[in-house]
Amino acid sequence: MKKIKRLIIPLFIVLSILVINSCNNDDTIVIPSNATGNSNGSNSGNTGSQEQGSDGEITLYKIDGDNISKIKDYKVTGQDLEYQKDVAKHKQIWDLVKKIVPLNQRKKMGEFLIYNGSVSGSAGFVVQLKKDLSSWKMGIAINYAYQGGFNAGGEVSYTIIHEFGHVLTLNDTQLNAAINAENCKNYFPGEGCAKDNSYINELHKQYWKDIWTEFQTAKKDEDSQQKFYSKYQERFVTRYASTNPPEDIAEVFATFITRKEKPAGNSIAEKKILLMYEKSELLEFRNHIRKNLQLRAKGKAYAFELPEPGKWKQANTFGNPHKTKCRH
Repeated sequence: MKKIKRLIIPLFIVLSILVINSCNNDDTIVIPSNATGNSNGSNSGNTGSQEQGSDGEITLYKIDGDNISKIKDYKVTGQDLEYQKDVAKHKQIWDLVKKIVPLNQRKKMGEFLIYNGSVSGSAGFVVQLKKDLSSWKMGIAINYAYQGGFNAGGEVSYTIIHEFGHVLTLNDTQLNAAINAENCKNYFPGEGCAKDNSYINELHKQYWKDIWTEFQTAKKDEDSQQKFYSKYQERFVTRYASTNPPEDIAEVFATFITRKEKPAGNSIAEKKILLMYEKSELLEFRNHIRKNLQLRAKGKAYAFELPEPGKWKQANTFGNPHKTKCRH
């Protein structure tokens, strides 16, 4: 009996650590791949002892306007060490983030992480740095960023847009982190209580509230998720959007950016996109991205650096409907 107790205690500790680590990343774009990268740069030099990451962390940067400065290199070996040394690729990814996210919006971003997405199966994530939701960290998986060449098919651009869609809709201007679920009269995504006029509260009130009970049942397994999506498919811009309201609004935002023409509003999915056309600040954001990524006609052809609307690699998958972001 004593031997069993000795085994149970360490097992409980290990499981607790796993649970804590499991919520470090957002439930984000997943791209199964064995892609590798090349090393053509050099390491900027490490001093002192290095921390061992648990989710593929390679290098962490501090964001200061247009610039990033290294906070630390994680202890890595093998291919991850090559990724770490290749600081030119880190900068190339950050330059794309700058193209997409305007300076005034980047004020909500405090840290930028380069990581290996094979550990978590994700190409990108965001997570809050402060409990009040005023500062966020964005992570981009370097191995997926260079799959087939940098930003092949516009997948990295889409990842950045989708992930910043979370920051845009869950930051302190949108949610009140001081109000818990029990005292929230609006939608509660997990990070805090949605403010009356927040983007996500408006989306939930108009297009989720009437199907909320069915959604709660659908969360139990993927078969139930599929039945829910099949029944309400015309409400969602992608299958992934049906995961939960935070993923829905991130996908609506990404489709709002990638879709060239303003929709007519013939479906609820299109009406969700039209909600964003009603916001002048979001229209400015859209114009900024499309201009910087040169989503303009060139003769009779179009030079898109983004996937076609609804056709990113994991558009037809489901995310984890239970997952929320962690508080740090």
